[in-house]
Amino acid sequence: MSNSNIIKPLLSVAMITFNEERIIEKTLSAIHNWVDEIVVVDSFSTDKTTEILEYFNVNLYREKWQGYSMQKNLAISKCNGSWILVLDADEVVSGVLRKEILESIKKPGKNLGFAIKRKFYLGKRWVRHGGYYPDYQLRLFKSNSGAHFKPREVHESISLNGNIGELQNPLEHYAHLNLKAYNKALDKYAELASVEIKNKKYKLPFLRALWAFIYRYIFRLGFLEGRLGFNMIKAYSRYVYRKYELAARTTQ
Repeated sequence: MSNSNIIKPLLSVAMITFNEERIIEKTLSAIHNWVDEIVVVDSFSTDKTTEILEYFNVNLYREKWQGYSMQKNLAISKCNGSWILVLDADEVVSGVLRKEILESIKKPGKNLGFAIKRKFYLGKRWVRHGGYYPDYQLRLFKSNSGAHFKPREVHESISLNGNIGELQNPLEHYAHLNLKAYNKALDKYAELASVEIKNKKYKLPFLRALWAFIYRYIFRLGFLEGRLGFNMIKAYSRYVYRKYELAARTTQ
């Protein structure tokens, strides 16, 4: 069979949204003209998110919030493609990553899925050091592979039994507009994470937070990011302290 007769795999994108007007247009602009389907599960956004989604003619579903893992699994279940790419609303696919994705799903070899590294941006600045890069995440997989998000309150990840390859080009992750927004998100994540660990015997939250700071700032070279790196890792260490402190408080 000649290459011209090879059937192109159908590619779906699965995404969840809630009040994403800051970035969602940039995310969709990068994918709408080359993927076969975009499935979005929106949790009743109150800003202009759904208006932007409708402009891009996505397959839009509105569902009450059920948690990160359940919401993303619902989006996956609505996809019709033979391959599925899971994106967060603040992740942008570059031109070189687009090309690599399309080549990889045409010739995946024995791989049932592919992990993609992410470039973490705070505002317009790429934060390379301090544990923020490369941050590989399994995001691209065959729809019949059984891949799904494991039940977690936060920091959910995909489970897949089979060979997983790695793509060379990264996703651009425009995570937070500024340091204030980053701190606000970490406060939310600390509350969610504390629910997961409340029945476990974790002690000494201060020492855990201190080690988190030392590990990221020194061993993961966060000091190379200057003042921003210091403030981000300080915020992360505070997140570590709060999740263990909150967990300990709820078990007393």
